[in-house]
Amino acid sequence: MQGSIHGLQEYKNFHYYFTFSTVIAAIPLSYMPPTIFVMFKIVLTYWKSKNVSMDRHIFTFISINFFCSLSFFFSDYFRITLPATGIFTSWCASVRPNHFFKLIFISTYIFNYCILMLPFYISLIRVVILLRPRDYDIICPKLMFILIPLLIIIPLGCTAFLIPAVGYCRILNYPLKFGAIAIYYSGGWPGWRNSYIHLMMSIIMCFLTLLCTALMFFKLRATSLNSNISMKTKKSSSKAERSLTITIIAAMIPFSNNTAWAIVYLSFPKYGDYFTFTRPIGNDIETCVTPWILYLTHPMFMSEKKNANSTSTISVINAQTQI
Repeated sequence: MQGSIHGLQEYKNFHYYFTFSTVIAAIPLSYMPPTIFVMFKIVLTYWKSKNVSMDRHIFTFISINFFCSLSFFFSDYFRITLPATGIFTSWCASVRPNHFFKLIFISTYIFNYCILMLPFYISLIRVVILLRPRDYDIICPKLMFILIPLLIIIPLGCTAFLIPAVGYCRILNYPLKFGAIAIYYSGGWPGWRNSYIHLMMSIIMCFLTLLCTALMFFKLRATSLNSNISMKTKKSSSKAERSLTITIIAAMIPFSNNTAWAIVYLSFPKYGDYFTFTRPIGNDIETCVTPWILYLTHPMFMSEKKNANSTSTISVINAQTQI
Protein backbone atom coordinates (compact mmCIF):
# COMPACT_ATOMS: atom_id res chain seq x y z
CA MET A 1 0.00 0.00 0.00
CA GLN A 2 1.78 3.09 -1.26
CA GLY A 3 2.25 5.72 1.43
CA SER A 4 0.19 3.88 4.07
CA ILE A 5 0.52 5.08 7.68
CA HIS A 6 -0.93 1.89 9.15
CA GLY A 7 1.19 0.68 12.04
CA LEU A 8 3.82 3.44 11.74
CA GLN A 9 4.78 4.50 15.26
CA GLU A 10 5.59 8.12 14.37
CA TYR A 11 2.03 8.55 13.09
CA LYS A 12 0.49 6.70 16.02
CA ASN A 13 2.25 9.17 18.33
CA PHE A 14 1.29 12.18 16.21
CA HIS A 15 -0.49 15.03 18.01
CA TYR A 16 -2.62 17.49 16.10
CA TYR A 17 -1.33 21.05 15.78
CA PHE A 18 -2.72 24.04 13.92
CA THR A 19 -1.55 24.39 10.31
CA PHE A 20 -2.69 26.06 7.11
CA SER A 21 -4.62 22.86 6.32
CA THR A 22 -6.94 23.69 9.22
CA VAL A 23 -7.63 27.11 7.68
CA ILE A 24 -8.49 25.47 4.35
CA ALA A 25 -10.81 23.02 6.13
CA ALA A 26 -12.57 25.87 7.97
CA ILE A 27 -13.16 28.07 4.91
CA PRO A 28 -16.12 26.00 3.55
CA LEU A 29 -18.01 26.74 6.77
CA SER A 30 -18.36 30.32 5.53
CA TYR A 31 -19.91 29.62 2.12
CA MET A 32 -21.58 26.22 2.29
CA PRO A 33 -24.39 27.09 4.79
CA PRO A 34 -25.62 30.05 2.65
CA THR A 35 -25.40 27.87 -0.47
CA ILE A 36 -27.41 25.09 1.16
CA PHE A 37 -30.00 27.71 2.17
CA VAL A 38 -30.21 28.94 -1.45
CA MET A 39 -30.65 25.36 -2.68
CA PHE A 40 -33.58 24.82 -0.32
CA LYS A 41 -34.97 28.24 -1.28
CA ILE A 42 -34.91 27.29 -4.96
CA VAL A 43 -36.70 23.98 -4.32
CA LEU A 44 -39.34 25.57 -2.07
CA THR A 45 -39.95 28.45 -4.49
CA TYR A 46 -40.46 26.00 -7.34
CA TRP A 47 -42.96 23.88 -5.45
CA LYS A 48 -44.88 26.91 -4.13
CA SER A 49 -44.94 28.77 -7.45
CA LYS A 50 -48.32 28.84 -9.17
CA ASN A 51 -46.89 29.91 -12.53
CA VAL A 52 -43.85 27.70 -12.92
CA SER A 53 -41.51 29.05 -15.64
CA MET A 54 -39.02 26.18 -15.50
CA ASP A 55 -39.53 22.82 -17.16
CA ARG A 56 -40.14 20.10 -14.57
CA HIS A 57 -37.62 17.74 -16.19
CA ILE A 58 -34.85 20.33 -16.01
CA PHE A 59 -35.80 21.12 -12.42
CA THR A 60 -35.66 17.41 -11.56
CA PHE A 61 -32.07 17.18 -12.79
CA ILE A 62 -31.17 20.47 -11.08
CA SER A 63 -32.52 19.08 -7.80
CA ILE A 64 -30.57 15.85 -8.29
CA ASN A 65 -27.50 17.97 -9.03
CA PHE A 66 -27.97 19.81 -5.73
CA PHE A 67 -28.17 16.51 -3.86
CA CYS A 68 -25.13 15.02 -5.64
CA SER A 69 -23.09 18.21 -5.19
CA LEU A 70 -23.75 18.29 -1.44
CA SER A 71 -23.10 14.56 -1.10
CA PHE A 72 -19.86 14.92 -3.04
CA PHE A 73 -18.81 17.88 -0.90
CA PHE A 74 -19.31 15.98 2.38
CA SER A 75 -17.70 12.74 1.17
CA ASP A 76 -14.71 14.57 -0.33
CA TYR A 77 -14.43 16.70 2.81
CA PHE A 78 -14.06 13.57 4.94
CA ARG A 79 -11.79 11.90 2.36
CA ILE A 80 -9.24 14.70 1.86
CA THR A 81 -9.91 18.08 3.45
CA LEU A 82 -10.50 17.06 7.07
CA PRO A 83 -7.86 14.26 7.23
CA ALA A 84 -5.32 16.69 5.76
CA THR A 85 -5.56 18.76 8.94
CA GLY A 86 -4.04 15.86 10.90
CA ILE A 87 -6.92 15.63 13.32
CA PHE A 88 -7.49 11.91 12.58
CA THR A 89 -3.88 10.91 11.86
CA SER A 90 -3.11 9.15 15.12
CA TRP A 91 -6.37 7.21 15.03
CA CYS A 92 -5.96 6.25 11.35
CA ALA A 93 -2.45 4.92 11.99
CA SER A 94 -3.85 2.48 14.54
CA VAL A 95 -6.71 1.28 12.31
CA ARG A 96 -6.23 -1.52 9.80
CA PRO A 97 -7.15 -0.94 6.13
CA ASN A 98 -10.86 -1.62 5.89
CA HIS A 99 -13.97 -1.41 3.74
CA PHE A 100 -15.39 1.60 5.60
CA PHE A 101 -12.57 3.79 4.23
CA LYS A 102 -13.22 2.25 0.83
CA LEU A 103 -16.89 3.26 0.99
CA ILE A 104 -15.88 6.86 1.65
CA PHE A 105 -13.60 6.76 -1.40
CA ILE A 106 -16.22 5.08 -3.63
CA SER A 107 -19.03 7.42 -2.58
CA THR A 108 -16.83 10.42 -3.42
CA TYR A 109 -16.35 9.25 -7.00
CA ILE A 110 -19.90 8.00 -7.51
CA PHE A 111 -21.23 11.47 -6.72
CA ASN A 112 -18.41 13.06 -8.73
CA TYR A 113 -19.38 11.06 -11.83
CA CYS A 114 -23.01 12.11 -11.31
CA ILE A 115 -21.92 15.75 -11.21
CA LEU A 116 -20.01 15.26 -14.47
CA MET A 117 -23.06 13.71 -16.16
CA LEU A 118 -25.79 16.09 -14.99
CA PRO A 119 -24.70 19.20 -16.99
CA PHE A 120 -25.02 17.08 -20.14
CA TYR A 121 -28.44 15.85 -19.05
CA ILE A 122 -29.69 19.38 -18.43
CA SER A 123 -28.24 20.60 -21.73
CA LEU A 124 -29.84 17.71 -23.60
CA ILE A 125 -33.29 18.50 -22.19
CA ARG A 126 -32.81 22.15 -23.16
CA VAL A 127 -31.91 21.15 -26.70
CA VAL A 128 -35.07 19.05 -26.97
CA ILE A 129 -37.19 21.95 -25.66
CA LEU A 130 -35.68 24.40 -28.16
CA LEU A 131 -35.79 22.09 -31.19
CA ARG A 132 -39.16 20.48 -30.46
CA PRO A 133 -41.19 23.16 -28.60
CA ARG A 134 -44.54 21.63 -29.53
CA ASP A 135 -44.03 18.05 -28.39
CA TYR A 136 -41.09 18.21 -25.97
CA ASP A 137 -43.45 17.33 -23.11
CA ILE A 138 -43.93 13.95 -24.81
CA ILE A 139 -40.26 13.38 -25.68
CA CYS A 140 -38.74 14.43 -22.33
CA PRO A 141 -40.46 11.79 -20.15
CA LYS A 142 -39.14 9.11 -22.49
CA LEU A 143 -35.65 10.58 -22.19
CA MET A 144 -35.96 10.66 -18.40
CA PHE A 145 -36.84 6.97 -18.44
CA ILE A 146 -33.43 6.32 -20.03
CA LEU A 147 -31.26 9.00 -18.42
CA ILE A 148 -32.13 8.45 -14.74
CA PRO A 149 -31.21 4.72 -14.71
CA LEU A 150 -27.97 5.58 -16.55
CA LEU A 151 -27.20 8.14 -13.83
CA ILE A 152 -27.11 5.22 -11.41
CA ILE A 153 -25.64 2.50 -13.63
CA ILE A 154 -22.67 4.43 -15.09
CA PRO A 155 -21.17 5.72 -11.78
CA LEU A 156 -21.62 2.29 -10.19
CA GLY A 157 -20.01 0.66 -13.22
CA CYS A 158 -17.07 3.09 -13.13
CA THR A 159 -16.37 2.21 -9.48
CA ALA A 160 -17.21 -1.52 -9.62
CA PHE A 161 -13.52 -2.41 -9.94
CA LEU A 162 -13.10 -1.24 -6.33
CA ILE A 163 -15.36 -3.96 -4.89
CA PRO A 164 -12.47 -6.22 -3.78
CA ALA A 165 -10.32 -3.25 -2.70
CA VAL A 166 -9.78 -1.87 0.81
CA GLY A 167 -9.40 1.71 1.93
CA TYR A 168 -6.52 3.06 3.95
CA CYS A 169 -4.98 6.34 5.15
CA ARG A 170 -2.24 7.61 2.88
CA ILE A 171 0.47 10.21 3.48
CA LEU A 172 0.11 13.60 1.78
CA ASN A 173 3.54 15.00 1.02
CA TYR A 174 4.90 18.51 0.45
CA PRO A 175 3.56 21.23 0.45
CA LEU A 176 1.52 19.84 3.35
CA LYS A 177 2.98 19.41 6.81
CA PHE A 178 3.84 16.13 8.53
CA GLY A 179 0.64 14.43 9.69
CA ALA A 180 -1.48 15.36 6.66
CA ILE A 181 -3.24 12.31 5.22
CA ALA A 182 -6.03 11.35 2.84
CA ILE A 183 -8.15 8.25 2.31
CA TYR A 184 -7.14 6.15 -0.69
CA TYR A 185 -7.60 2.57 -1.89
CA SER A 186 -5.51 -0.52 -2.51
CA GLY A 187 -6.38 -3.58 -4.52
CA GLY A 188 -9.24 -3.78 -6.96
CA TRP A 189 -9.44 -5.52 -10.30
CA PRO A 190 -6.04 -6.02 -11.98
CA GLY A 191 -5.23 -3.47 -14.68
CA TRP A 192 -7.97 -1.04 -13.62
CA ARG A 193 -7.04 2.42 -12.36
CA ASN A 194 -9.36 5.09 -11.06
CA SER A 195 -7.46 8.00 -12.61
CA TYR A 196 -7.88 6.73 -16.19
CA ILE A 197 -11.61 6.15 -15.77
CA HIS A 198 -12.03 9.56 -14.19
CA LEU A 199 -10.15 11.27 -17.02
CA MET A 200 -12.19 9.53 -19.73
CA MET A 201 -15.48 10.40 -18.02
CA SER A 202 -14.44 14.06 -17.73
CA ILE A 203 -13.48 14.30 -21.41
CA ILE A 204 -16.56 12.48 -22.74
CA MET A 205 -19.07 14.39 -20.61
CA CYS A 206 -17.37 17.71 -21.39
CA PHE A 207 -17.56 17.01 -25.14
CA LEU A 208 -21.25 16.03 -24.99
CA THR A 209 -22.14 19.07 -22.88
CA LEU A 210 -20.32 21.45 -25.24
CA LEU A 211 -22.02 19.81 -28.24
CA CYS A 212 -25.48 20.39 -26.76
CA THR A 213 -24.51 23.93 -25.81
CA ALA A 214 -23.39 24.69 -29.37
CA LEU A 215 -26.75 23.48 -30.70
CA MET A 216 -28.56 25.75 -28.24
CA PHE A 217 -26.45 28.76 -29.23
CA PHE A 218 -27.16 28.21 -32.93
CA LYS A 219 -30.89 27.94 -32.26
CA LEU A 220 -30.97 31.04 -30.06
CA ARG A 221 -28.86 33.03 -32.51
CA ALA A 222 -31.13 32.01 -35.41
CA THR A 223 -34.10 33.24 -33.38
CA SER A 224 -32.48 36.60 -32.62
CA LEU A 225 -31.50 37.18 -36.29
CA ASN A 226 -34.92 36.31 -37.69
CA SER A 227 -36.38 39.53 -39.18
CA ASN A 228 -39.95 38.22 -38.76
CA ILE A 229 -39.64 38.12 -34.98
CA SER A 230 -40.47 41.07 -32.73
CA MET A 231 -37.91 43.11 -30.79
CA LYS A 232 -39.31 41.73 -27.53
CA THR A 233 -38.68 38.21 -28.76
CA LYS A 234 -35.11 39.09 -29.82
CA LYS A 235 -34.43 40.56 -26.38
CA SER A 236 -35.69 37.36 -24.77
CA SER A 237 -33.41 35.34 -27.01
CA SER A 238 -30.45 37.58 -26.16
CA LYS A 239 -31.11 37.19 -22.42
CA ALA A 240 -31.30 33.44 -22.86
CA GLU A 241 -27.91 33.52 -24.64
CA ARG A 242 -26.29 35.46 -21.81
CA SER A 243 -27.81 33.22 -19.16
CA LEU A 244 -26.67 30.16 -21.10
CA THR A 245 -23.13 31.55 -21.34
CA ILE A 246 -22.91 32.09 -17.57
CA THR A 247 -24.39 28.68 -16.86
CA ILE A 248 -22.03 26.80 -19.16
CA ILE A 249 -19.00 28.57 -17.68
CA ALA A 250 -20.12 27.36 -14.25
CA ALA A 251 -20.69 23.86 -15.64
CA MET A 252 -17.16 23.77 -17.12
CA ILE A 253 -15.53 24.21 -13.69
CA PRO A 254 -15.79 20.53 -12.63
CA PHE A 255 -14.69 19.34 -16.09
CA SER A 256 -11.56 21.53 -16.19
CA ASN A 257 -10.81 20.91 -12.51
CA ASN A 258 -11.10 17.13 -12.68
CA THR A 259 -9.38 16.83 -16.07
CA ALA A 260 -6.40 18.93 -14.94
CA TRP A 261 -6.08 16.90 -11.75
CA ALA A 262 -6.19 13.56 -13.59
CA ILE A 263 -3.62 14.65 -16.20
CA VAL A 264 -1.19 15.96 -13.58
CA TYR A 265 -1.68 12.91 -11.38
CA LEU A 266 -0.98 10.52 -14.26
CA SER A 267 1.82 12.51 -15.94
CA PHE A 268 3.58 14.04 -12.93
CA PRO A 269 2.81 11.86 -9.88
CA LYS A 270 5.24 13.73 -7.60
CA TYR A 271 3.16 16.90 -8.04
CA GLY A 272 -0.10 15.07 -7.44
CA ASP A 273 -0.40 16.16 -3.80
CA TYR A 274 -0.49 19.82 -4.86
CA PHE A 275 -3.64 19.16 -6.87
CA THR A 276 -5.05 16.56 -4.47
CA PHE A 277 -5.37 19.21 -1.80
CA THR A 278 -6.47 22.11 -4.03
CA ARG A 279 -8.93 20.11 -6.17
CA PRO A 280 -11.74 20.23 -3.55
CA ILE A 281 -11.60 24.04 -3.71
CA GLY A 282 -12.46 23.93 -7.42
CA ASN A 283 -15.23 21.44 -6.77
CA ASP A 284 -16.65 23.68 -4.03
CA ILE A 285 -16.73 26.59 -6.48
CA GLU A 286 -18.92 24.56 -8.85
CA THR A 287 -21.15 23.45 -5.97
CA CYS A 288 -21.74 27.07 -4.93
CA VAL A 289 -21.75 28.92 -8.26
CA THR A 290 -24.49 26.88 -9.97
CA PRO A 291 -27.31 27.43 -7.41
CA TRP A 292 -26.38 31.10 -6.92
CA ILE A 293 -26.44 31.78 -10.68
CA LEU A 294 -29.79 30.04 -10.96
CA TYR A 295 -31.25 31.96 -8.02
CA LEU A 296 -29.97 35.37 -9.18
CA THR A 297 -30.70 35.09 -12.92
CA HIS A 298 -33.70 32.83 -13.53
CA PRO A 299 -37.02 34.68 -14.10
CA MET A 300 -38.88 32.45 -11.64
CA PHE A 301 -36.75 33.73 -8.76
CA MET A 302 -36.38 37.24 -10.19
CA SER A 303 -40.16 37.52 -10.17
CA GLU A 304 -40.22 36.67 -6.49
CA LYS A 305 -38.01 39.67 -5.80
CA LYS A 306 -39.26 42.08 -8.50
CA ASN A 307 -42.75 40.70 -9.14
CA ALA A 308 -42.23 41.12 -12.86
CA ASN A 309 -42.33 37.81 -14.67
CA SER A 310 -43.73 37.85 -18.19
CA THR A 311 -44.94 35.04 -20.45
CA SER A 312 -44.09 34.76 -24.12
CA THR A 313 -46.70 34.26 -26.78
CA ILE A 314 -44.87 32.22 -29.37
CA SER A 315 -43.85 28.63 -29.02
CA VAL A 316 -40.06 28.95 -29.44
CA ILE A 317 -39.75 31.73 -26.84
CA ASN A 318 -42.13 29.90 -24.55
CA ALA A 319 -39.73 27.00 -24.81
CA GLN A 320 -36.82 29.30 -23.99
CA THR A 321 -38.43 30.35 -20.69
CA GLN A 322 -38.59 26.69 -19.79
CA ILE A 323 -34.81 26.34 -20.00
